Amino acid sequence: MDELKMKYREITAYEPAEDLVLTHEESMETAIPEYCPDLARVVDASGCLRLREWSVKDGQLNITGSVYVTVLYTSEESAGLRSLTLSVPLSCRMEDKRDCQVLSPCGRLLLLEVKPLGARKLYIRALPEFRVGGFRLVQQKIAVRAEGGPDLQVLERAETLPLLRDVWMQEFPFAQEAAPEGSDGEAEDLLMARCNLHVTGCQRFGTKLVVKGEADFSLLCRDTDQHLRTRSLTLPFSQIIDRPEIADEGELYCQAQALEYEVHPVRTDNGSGYGVTMRIGLLISLYDQVPVSYVADLYSTRYDMSVQRQTLSIVTTQMPETIHRDTVQRLEGAGGFAYLTDVDCTQPEPVTGEGEGVTLRSTVRMRVLYLDESGTPVIAERSAEVSGQVSCMPQFIRAEVEPALWQRISSGFEIRLPVVFILGQRDVRQLSSVLTAQQQEEIDRAAMPSLILRRLREGETLWEVACQCRTDEQAILAANGLTDGEDPGGRLLLIPKVR
Repeated sequence: MDELKMKYREITAYEPAEDLVLTHEESMETAIPEYCPDLARVVDASGCLRLREWSVKDGQLNITGSVYVTVLYTSEESAGLRSLTLSVPLSCRMEDKRDCQVLSPCGRLLLLEVKPLGARKLYIRALPEFRVGGFRLVQQKIAVRAEGGPDLQVLERAETLPLLRDVWMQEFPFAQEAAPEGSDGEAEDLLMARCNLHVTGCQRFGTKLVVKGEADFSLLCRDTDQHLRTRSLTLPFSQIIDRPEIADEGELYCQAQALEYEVHPVRTDNGSGYGVTMRIGLLISLYDQVPVSYVADLYSTRYDMSVQRQTLSIVTTQMPETIHRDTVQRLEGAGGFAYLTDVDCTQPEPVTGEGEGVTLRSTVRMRVLYLDESGTPVIAERSAEVSGQVSCMPQFIRAEVEPALWQRISSGFEIRLPVVFILGQRDVRQLSSVLTAQQQEEIDRAAMPSLILRRLREGETLWEVACQCRTDEQAILAANGLTDGEDPGGRLLLIPKVR
């Protein structure tokens, strides 16, 4: 037996794994720093997750970081609103058998509880939730050519596969100083800061990528007269990334995440401002339409063949789509000041109705600090449902809240919160191909009929008829005056013998 010479190709792509969801509780008692006045009443407490490291070792996912807590409070020792910041370290682990080469963690606080234990001590309890995406690198071999004599008949098929060609996480530090919008340059105390990142561009220049984006900061400040002020600060960032192995074709998709950040008052050339130090994480994906030709079948008109076949299951992935929706809330009786201390949204839930399409629903929760008629700081909690309609069920769904838009109205404020749904589609394409083939004994062609008349059965192809009769598909077309792709219908076909 002689084995046919086959040429193979590696189909290499990443496939997204199911998210791992991990909740973890941390609590501690801590003393208030000496430079802070005594605590009389906790007005609000807000926290954000800071991710330090994440890795998988021996099937265990390990995450370390901290919960950065800002406590707004009043004190009998001094007028106005005060703040203090505390860091609650966290370390958690979870079994992870997904065999992913790239991990993409994100998190939110399900619960943050801060209780005073006297005037100089606090109890803090935090319940973070981590959602860890992952990507597996999959390599599969497929035959693209079979070499033999003129008696060898090869059926080749071509597919175009939407694949995730490349994906990786990139971290970089960022530091900048600037004066916020609307600032008069006078010194102010910073009480709280919130941050949103978004990517404005991701371009390829040879083996390098240039990623550009903006960091939007919402600041809660107190001036020298103890008046509360809101400030906004927008800082552009950019990063050049060297990726020698990146493909020349395909669409790039980039998401930015603030892994850690600090905001602190500084002196600038124009007076007082703020300095920002950050650690930014980028998740960069390359999607491409990859053409693949492969050997779907083969036979010989002269020899018996032993053929080993395989069916490849290839995960195809589309470029994520986005749906933008808004929710509008009114804050009555807020006077001239309001600040959003916290905002979050739940993981979207798909709901199928009686009609066509799927409805995605997420609940936005927010806390707003404002001053009542007596000038006392008050926290108002609001929640609203946001929904979006899609034509089919997505495999991956996320929702993110973008920076709030404020509008002053006669009775208070109107808060518009943009929410973006990020949708990912995944499918599995089955490719049935020849893996190996061996040439066996020669066929006794003298025992075969020289002429056959027959019609195609339902669902039967000319290739299948030619294989059964050990003839050539082109010979059948020529003998019956047919062209490639022409449907013979119910005609009685002449099947010639190949000599």
